[in-house]
Amino acid sequence: MNHLMTKLSHSHKLLLAALLTLSVSAYCQQPLSTYDQNKPIGWGAQPGFEVTGGEGGEEVVVNTEDELDAAINKKGASGERDVPMIIYVKGQVEFKKMHTWHVKNKTILGLPGSRIFSNDRTKKNSGIMKFSSGSGADSENIILRNLTIQGAGAYDVDGDDALLFQGVRRIWVDHCTIGDGVDSSFDCNHESDYICVSWCRFVYRIAPQEGGSGGADDHRFCNTWGSSDKATESEGHLNTTFANCWWDEGCMERCPRVRFGKVHIVNCYYTNTGCHYSIGYGYKSNIFAENCWFGDGVTATKDYTDPKKGYADYNLQLTGCHRQDDLKQQSGIIDYFVPSQYYTYAAFDASLVPSVVGNQQTGAGATLMVEVGKGVTGYANAPTAIAVAPSDAAARSPHFFSPSGVRLPSPRRGLTIVRQTMTDGGIETVIIRK
Repeated sequence: MNHLMTKLSHSHKLLLAALLTLSVSAYCQQPLSTYDQNKPIGWGAQPGFEVTGGEGGEEVVVNTEDELDAAINKKGASGERDVPMIIYVKGQVEFKKMHTWHVKNKTILGLPGSRIFSNDRTKKNSGIMKFSSGSGADSENIILRNLTIQGAGAYDVDGDDALLFQGVRRIWVDHCTIGDGVDSSFDCNHESDYICVSWCRFVYRIAPQEGGSGGADDHRFCNTWGSSDKATESEGHLNTTFANCWWDEGCMERCPRVRFGKVHIVNCYYTNTGCHYSIGYGYKSNIFAENCWFGDGVTATKDYTDPKKGYADYNLQLTGCHRQDDLKQQSGIIDYFVPSQYYTYAAFDASLVPSVVGNQQTGAGATLMVEVGKGVTGYANAPTAIAVAPSDAAARSPHFFSPSGVRLPSPRRGLTIVRQTMTDGGIETVIIRK
């Protein structure tokens, strides 16, 4: 068994083979918690702008890059791009380039153990998924759930993001694990609006590459909301609710960094120890951070306004957060954003965030049970389904779990989940069959 563990730690092929042997039926399902509403909230549930995705549409299962691209781009009999589709992603899907889609009314669901990934760190082909509007072809009403989206690792070469929305309205990204973007992991800009990001986990497991043309040797910058201070077309847009999200290890900056939008960050979990900062407030940002948990060694905020160039206005409020005093500060005359004036929601006490949002089996990330034809039916009750890129580092401190998440003293007959901390600081999660 020790020999098998060593091979799993160093062999990408064995890692993928082990993941692919896991069937949906191997997971121990349980209902969603009372904290998870299983629907868009906040800005993603505004009357007249609700996010419904591909509800009622054709259902299809895909397990290759080309199949996923074809399903998203499927047109109606008259060539229309708004045909409702529900797309299930199965297995390990490698992208060789960034795909850009101009589509409407799509739901993309990751089956347990699935992953969409890229191993390309070049400027040209580093991105993965982009939904965009422009030239008369708009994107709108997009749902992504239970997806694991993983780039090739941070490298400052002006490359692309793992996930990007440009000029898209009505977005719900829920229970996704997103990380290791070459440029950023998940960005929104250019008038995107009515956005709900819920129960998502952001991580960087791959060591950043130095020497990029942009000059940053550690470009593990997570979420940029608004492309630049001069992109004033975004004023009045980029309105977003981040609810129950987890910025985990390696997220050095932009968790998120905001311009222009009214952004509500509620019950979010910050364990990105050693980060440069977490929430960046920029030009005309209007941020309300509520009942969040900032762990030890986490810097909560940073001012990214630029008074010398005339981009000074912002509003920032923090209330009820762990390890952060309440504050209310402002530059300019913009009215403070108060979420309860725009929508109804229920925030729980910050003391519960680690156990609710940080739960490996039922918290943030790709933890959902998804079944073809049924959609989300509960939790898979297994650790977040992220497959870490293979590493030459030696493994230490392996921990063993049953498919239902019960800690085991050693691997047992059948399926065992193995979570290993590597000597280079990375974490590998594999599934083995004995």
